[in-house]
Order: sequence, then C-alpha cells, then structure tokens
Amino acid sequence: MTGWLLESLEIEGFRGINNEGDPLRLGFSCDAVNSVFAPNAVGKSSIFDALAFAIRGSIRKLDTLPASERGSEYYVNRFHTKAIGTIKITVVPDGGGTSVCVTVTRTMDGKRSVSGPPGVDAEALLASLDRDFVLLDHKTFQTFIDDKAIDRGRAFSGLLGLSRYSSLRQELQGLANTRAFNGHFETAVLTQRATAAQHLINQHTSAVHADFAALTQTSITEYQGTAAVLAKAHEALNQIPVLTPHCAGKSFAEIVIDDCLKAVSATEVGTDKDRLAALIRAQGRCEALTSAGPTDADFAILTDLAIRRDQALADTAGSMLRDLYLLSRDVIADESWLNKSACPICDHVSDHSLLDQLQAKLARYEAVEAATVHISTEWKTKNWAALASLEQAEQREGEPSIIAGIEQKLTTHAITAVQVKAILEWRSQLLERLAARLLQIKADRHTLEQRLPPSLVAVTTSVEAARRLQSSLQDLSSAEAESAAVKTQQSAVERIKAFLDAASSRFATAEGNAATRRLQAVQPLCKDIFSAIMHQPVHPMLVKPKGGEEVSLSLSRFWSLNNVSAQALLPESFRNALAVSVYLAAASLYGGPARFVVLDDITSSFDAGHQFHLMEVIRNTFARPGKVDGPQVIILSHDTLLEKLFNKNTNQGGWSHQRLEGTARTAVLPQSNAVNRVKDATVRFLNAGQVEDGAIRLRQYLEFKLLEIISRVQIPVPVDFALDDQKKQVQASIDAIEAAVRLHQTANSLVLDAAQISGLQINIATITGNFLSHFATGSTQAFSAPSLLGVVSAIDAYADCFTCEDPAGSGKRRYYRSLSRR
Repeated sequence: MTGWLLESLEIEGFRGINNEGDPLRLGFSCDAVNSVFAPNAVGKSSIFDALAFAIRGSIRKLDTLPASERGSEYYVNRFHTKAIGTIKITVVPDGGGTSVCVTVTRTMDGKRSVSGPPGVDAEALLASLDRDFVLLDHKTFQTFIDDKAIDRGRAFSGLLGLSRYSSLRQELQGLANTRAFNGHFETAVLTQRATAAQHLINQHTSAVHADFAALTQTSITEYQGTAAVLAKAHEALNQIPVLTPHCAGKSFAEIVIDDCLKAVSATEVGTDKDRLAALIRAQGRCEALTSAGPTDADFAILTDLAIRRDQALADTAGSMLRDLYLLSRDVIADESWLNKSACPICDHVSDHSLLDQLQAKLARYEAVEAATVHISTEWKTKNWAALASLEQAEQREGEPSIIAGIEQKLTTHAITAVQVKAILEWRSQLLERLAARLLQIKADRHTLEQRLPPSLVAVTTSVEAARRLQSSLQDLSSAEAESAAVKTQQSAVERIKAFLDAASSRFATAEGNAATRRLQAVQPLCKDIFSAIMHQPVHPMLVKPKGGEEVSLSLSRFWSLNNVSAQALLPESFRNALAVSVYLAAASLYGGPARFVVLDDITSSFDAGHQFHLMEVIRNTFARPGKVDGPQVIILSHDTLLEKLFNKNTNQGGWSHQRLEGTARTAVLPQSNAVNRVKDATVRFLNAGQVEDGAIRLRQYLEFKLLEIISRVQIPVPVDFALDDQKKQVQASIDAIEAAVRLHQTANSLVLDAAQISGLQINIATITGNFLSHFATGSTQAFSAPSLLGVVSAIDAYADCFTCEDPAGSGKRRYYRSLSRR
C-alpha cells in the first residue's frame, strides 16, 4: 500500500450540517475528479471543516476567533438536539484493498473521540493524512503569498515533505539560541557563584596567611604545599608542653581548641585567663568585621548600577502591565493568531503590527531586569552580605535591620540609589561603633596581659590563633569545593552549548540542502502549471538562499522585464495562480499517505477563462485518471459558472459531480442520484407532523424535479435563466415548461398524449394551489401535512407526464428525448 484515497464522507451535527438522524453522505470516485457544488450557506465549507477537524483535530478559523466569540462552541451544529457532531471518513488503499472507516465525534463541551475497526490505529491513520497540501482553500494560497519569507519557507518545507525536518531545525535553533540557552541553564547564576566563590577564596586565603603568621611567627609562603603548612601549624601547638597531650596522634584539624584552653586554664588559678581568651576571640571577630564586605569603590559601582536601574524603571508602567504585555505578546506571536494587528484584550484592530509595539514596551522591562541582574551579581560577588553580620553585631535595640531587609528582597526588587546611599551612611555608623568597641577590647586585653604571666598570654594567643586558622582553613576548603563544583558545571554547560551549536549548524545545512534539491525539482513543474493557467509571458520563480529557511517570490520574466518582484507586480489572480501552482507541483512530486487533495473555492479570484484553464490542468495533467499516478482531487465550489463546467465534464467521463441543497437548520442533502432521499425525508417529516421541516424539503424536491424535466426533455429557457441561478425559481421553471408545451401544441409536434397533457394542468394546479401560493408568503400556518403529502404525489405525477414506458410493457419509464421526440 502506497497511500489512501477518500472513498466516502458522512457528516451529521457538525458545523452547518445538521441532518439529525439522516447524515449527509458523499461518495467519491477514486478514479475521477470529484466536484461538489453548493450555493452559499448550504454546507460546502462545513464539509471542508469536517475533514479539517477529522484529520487535524481543529478548525483554525474558529480557534483564532477572539475569546469573546467562543469559537469552540460552534464546532457542533447549534440546531442538533443531541449536541454532538459525527464525521465518518472511509478511505481505501490506492493500490486496492479493504476500505477503512474512521469515526470522529465532537461534543459541545469540546471532547473529541476517534474510533476505527479492530486492528487499525485510527488516530495514527488520520495523522498520516495530515499533509500541507491535502486541504487547500483560497486563504491558504493568499497566506502563502503574503507571508514573510521565513514563514513561507517553513510552509514550503511542509509541502516538500520536510515539515518534520523544518520543525526539528527550528527546535535546534531555539535550543542553541544563546539567550534562551543561558536562561535555561542559568549561566548568569553560575557566573555569580563562580565569582562569589573566588572572592571568598581570596578572603579566606588572606585570613589563613594572617592566622598562620600569628600562630607560627613565620610566613606561610616559606612552606610548599598544604601538608607542610598543616605540619608547621601542628608543631607550633605541639611544642607547648601543656598542649602536647592534646596534639599527639592528631592532625591539626582534629585538635580540639577548647580542650587546649582548658589545659591552659588548669595551670593557672583565676578568671583573668578565661577573660583574656574571650577578649582575643572578640578582637578577632571585630577585626574580621572591619575588613569584610565591600570597599568604597564597590559602593560607587553599586550606586551607578542602582541609578541606571532607577532610570530604566521610570520608563515602565509597573509589574502588572508587564504581565499583561507578556501574555498579549505570547498570544499574538502564536502562529494560530493570524491577525497580528488585532488586540487580544479589546479586539481592536490597529493599522500596524501590535507585536512590534509590545516588543518595544517589553524591551524597557528587559532593561530593568538586566539592571536587576547586574545589581544582584555585584551584591553577591563583592560580599555585601557581610554587612548583615556587621549590622547584627553593632545594631542597638529598637533600630531597624536595614541591610537584612534589603538583602531579603534583592532578587525581586533590586535596590535603588537612595537605598545604596542609606546603606553607606548606616555602614559608617556601624563601623564607628565597631571601632570604638575594638579600641575598648584592645585596652582591656592590654590591661589583662600586664597582670598575667607572659607565658600564659603567649600560649592563649597561640591557641586562639590556631582556632582562627582551623576555621579559616575549613572556610577556604568549602570555598574551593564550591569553586570546583561550579567550574565543573560550567564546563558541562559549555560542552552542551558547543554540541547544540554544531548540531544546529549541521542540521540546518542538511535541511537547507534537502529543501534546495526538492525546490529545484518543483520549480519547472510549477512554471508549467502556472503557464497553463495564465497563458501570459510571466515566469514565476522561487528563490531560496543557500543554507537559509526563507523562500522569496520573484519573476524571472514579466513581459519585457527580467528578475523583478512578484509580490510588487502580480495582480491577485496571478498571485493566486502562483500559489496554486506551487501547491499542485509539490503535491505531484512529494505525496504521502494521503493520495487525495481537497480544494475549497480556490478560484475565487479567477475570471471564467482562467477558471477553465485551472480545471483543465487538474483534469488532464494533475489528477487521476488524466494522470494515472496522480492524486484524487475533490473540488468544492459555489461558483455557478464552474458548476456548468462540472456538469459538462461529468458527461464526458472521468469526472464525478454532486450538488448540495438544504439549510444549516434542517439538513443538507446531495441532489445527484439522491433525490429520492429528499423525497423520503420530506414524507417522513410530514407523516410525523413536522410541517415546517417538511415544507422546506418539499421545495427542494420540487425545484430538483422541475430542473430535471427541463434538462432531460430539453426545454428551452431564457438566457438569464440559463446563466443566472438566481432566476431558477420554481415559478420561472414552471413558466418555461408551460411555454414550451404550448409552443409544441401550436406546432402540432407535442409528443405528450392527451392524458399527459390533462395531467399537467391538474397536477400543476395542485402544486401551485396547495403549496406555492402560500409558501411565497413565508408562512406555514396554512399548510397541513396531508395537503403537502398530496403535493408530493402531484410533483411525481407532473414529472411522469414527461415520461414514457420503455420498452413497452416493461413497467420502466424514462423521460422523452424532447417534447417532439419520443
């Protein structure tokens, strides 16, 4: 099996097709061009919508309506009492085989279900039919012409069977996009963490150097490697006799400093020694607070960043409007929102693209967000958090926590220039307090050291230096571990980015080359089809840059001009013909599981001559049976001139034509080989007492029978009757028939016998007296079901007056060849 052909379609309760209890059934010839004609508002587009919903799961024109229109409520026919739409698609393998019927339903609340015969994945089958050229209407062609080159190129990839490759290319480009990539992997956060870790490494390294010097009275630079440094620190404590028992058999990190202080305390009596240890620790903490945190230069940098953010924030309208802008942008940017000038909030349609305007507004917020990120990065990398410790140490009871409060909201609200200034002033006050406290601590320590033995002071100082060194070494190790972890993560992210860049580039090249090759194959056929439709010295050309996704439209020849713009010069009919040519050429060369094409009103911009040319291209060179391996074509149209061409082609073979009549409220029925269904439905409604529904169908049945008589018996009609469908009213048809009968009676050439001539008068009186004279008023109150059933019989009897038994005695009747020939 190479593909599927559309064998039949059955619709009930969907869009403009009610047909409750009597679905619209359309059969399609697999080896002929199929056409379906229907006047406006009879259900032609609903057939197209039903196929679109069955195959694609949605109807774009409804889904893109403003929310206030509630487009989802109009999938199901509003007059269908069961509020459920049913679509049955029967497809058959184009190489022969068993037909497969797939049923798709949709309820009023939007629930869609798909079912098929056992052993068949119905959803997968429908998905395989979803190709860009299967369902084509005038808007599709217009969009193809009017689209931007990039959007046209992506649509064209779908025509060439490369839609999955095009989608993957776009996804890879999206993944490799630097801004999106950095946002997903939070590279800015990683950079902040790396910078902050390095800042801590520098800070703790300085502390280690100072503490090592205080403990050993030597410079750490004299020792190579961590092991030598730790050995020297251990030796400095171990050589003090009173501490040796607490150092033996332990590494420097394992020495318990508090146990060492207890051992020192045990050798002396009094509280001064404990007080000295506490003062030494307090002095160390104060000195650490003095040197920790940002410098004056860092304050200047943060102030400048805050001023820039304040200025950017002044150009915005607040966070609530930002959220509204973001949602609106997402709606308008979505491909399902067709009109980029229509506001999704108020439905106002502007004279320019709202997407550009929203992007400009959001760019202001992006500037604020960028400034916020810079401030956050600066805060973390310069260790502004250390000011919180200073604040906690020197804050007095009742004073607000200025720095702690700002730090809690920094990631979402950033910081203003006024707040930076307040922090600077507050820091100055805290440092003054700290300096005063440190001065007092040093004085108290000096006093104690004068009273205590020098040996005790030296030992206590060494022990506290060891405590600080242990803490600094531990902090340094943690900072180095964090730095190593961040670098490992950054390295992994960089490898991923390099892979995505390479994959995106290589895949883009491969997809572009494939599209170019297929474009080169489509181009000649597209030109041939266009030429066969327009018959003008105009040669269209599709232009695709090497490696790019864009497809531009050009004219290699425009009468005497060469290489000019197609969009600037081509009139609408030429533009439509170009799009039709592109789609038909692509469908011819790059088909798929769907071996049928449905065309809905694609000739609306053509004049009669070019409509004929297009139909000839489809009949002779594109569709089967004219092209044996071509696709099955189904044409939907409401053009009356085309219907005449359809009827003519039907008589010549290789073409199957059907006409639809009805209303969205009641039913839509095919009038080709199905008139008895109209009659049966009419009788059924009348027997059930549903006079109004029966009367509408009765008029359809009467119109069909009268036109059938005119066509079969070759009744001459006025020119306006033949050319204008608006003139084909019931009374005009009756008048034409009666005039022809009178003419042949006067010429003594009428083939009807006396009983038939008499029957004409009797039956037409019943039709006009019991139905037409009242129906014209638009009122059904004068009707009764029995009287309308009598009209049905009168219609059949009236038509029988134009028939004869052939062969004689067989009971089979046929229409006379004409009013003068049996």
